[in-house]
Amino acid sequence: MKKMFSVLIAAITIFCSVFVASNINNITADESYATTYSVQDMVNLQKFILSELKGEDILDKKYDLNNDGTCNIFDICLMKWRLLNNQNIENNDEVDYLVAYFSRTGNTEKIANHIVNITNADKYEIEAKISYTDEDIQYTNSSCRANQEQNDKTVRPEIAQSIENIDTYEVIFLGYPIWWGEEPRIIDTFLESYDFSDKIIVPFCTSGSSSIKTSENNIKNLGISIDTQMSGRRFSSNATESEVASWIETLDLPTNKEETEAKLNIKIGENLLTATLEDNSSAKALIELLDFEPLTITLNDYANFEKVGTLLENLPRNDEQLDTDFGDIILYQGNKFVIYYDKNSWSFTKLGHIDNITKEELKNILGDDSVEVTLSILK
Repeated sequence: MKKMFSVLIAAITIFCSVFVASNINNITADESYATTYSVQDMVNLQKFILSELKGEDILDKKYDLNNDGTCNIFDICLMKWRLLNNQNIENNDEVDYLVAYFSRTGNTEKIANHIVNITNADKYEIEAKISYTDEDIQYTNSSCRANQEQNDKTVRPEIAQSIENIDTYEVIFLGYPIWWGEEPRIIDTFLESYDFSDKIIVPFCTSGSSSIKTSENNIKNLGISIDTQMSGRRFSSNATESEVASWIETLDLPTNKEETEAKLNIKIGENLLTATLEDNSSAKALIELLDFEPLTITLNDYANFEKVGTLLENLPRNDEQLDTDFGDIILYQGNKFVIYYDKNSWSFTKLGHIDNITKEELKNILGDDSVEVTLSILK
C-alpha cells in the first residue's frame, strides 16, 4: 500500500506540472483566488481520493475546483497551482537573490542551477546579442573571436537582453567560464551596465584547472562601485549540488543568518517538541515548505528504530554516510521524513535533531504504532 501511495504521489506531481503548464492561460484571476487552500488541504484531498477520508470529512471545503461533480487528480493540480501562486504573491517582497551567469557550453549553467535550487534565487542568463559559435571559442585558433576579445581588455560584447528589476536584489551570484585565464569580456559588459553600489556580488566560475583569482582581481579593478565583493569559488563542470551547498554555507550572507534561527516544531498528540535544524539546503527547503502552512503527515514504524512518512514534495538531498541516534531527523530519498528513536547507519541527509529529550521520553511519545505529526516552523 505504501509503495502504491508513493507511486501515486509521483504520478500526481508529474501530471500536475504538465496540466498546469498547458492550462494556465485558461484559469482566470477570479477562479484562482476565490478560495484559499493550504498544504493540509492537499493532504486531505489526496487521502479522500485514496479512500482514507470519507466525504463528510471534507464537506466544509470546496475541493471540487473544476466543478465537474467529483474530486480527482485534476482538482489536486488546480489546488497546487492556487496554493503556489498565493504563496508567491505573499513572498514577492522577500526575493533578494539573483544568479546571473554566462555559459557558452552549459558547464557554468549546471552550477548556476545548483545555486538556484539551494537558495531559491531568481535566474538570469547573460546571453550575447551575437551568439558565440563553436568556431568562436576554438582555443587553438589565435584569430578566433574569443581569442581576439580576451586579448583586448576594452572589448565589451553586447548583451541580448537586460534585467529590468535588478534593483530588487541584494545578493547577486555572478557565474562564468574561465577563458584564457580570465572572465569573458561579456561579464565586464554586464558589470558596467548596472549600479551595484548597494549589492553583494559573489563570483563563481567553471574551468578545467584555472583559478578564479585573476578574474576576481579584474572585477575589482573595473572601476565600478560594488558594495561588497565576496571571495568566489571555482568549480569543475561535474561539481555536485552538495559541493555547491557546502560552499554557500560558508558565506556570510544576510538571509542565511535569518534562516539559521528557525526551529522546527513537531506536534504529536498533546506533546510539542522542538528541533534544531541543520544548516544545509535540505533543511532550508523544509523551512520554505512549512513557512507557508503547517503540514500534518502520518509516520509509520519501521524496523524498530524509526518512524517514517512521505512529504508532499521532494527536497534537495545532501546524502552522506551517517550513524544516527535517537532524536535525529532525517531526509531519506528526498521525500521521506524520518524521526529516529534508536540507532542506524546509512547514507541519507540529516535535517536536524530534537531538543532536550531522552530516548525513553521520545519512544513513549512516538508509541509503537503509526503516529500523526504536525510540522511547523518557529522563528
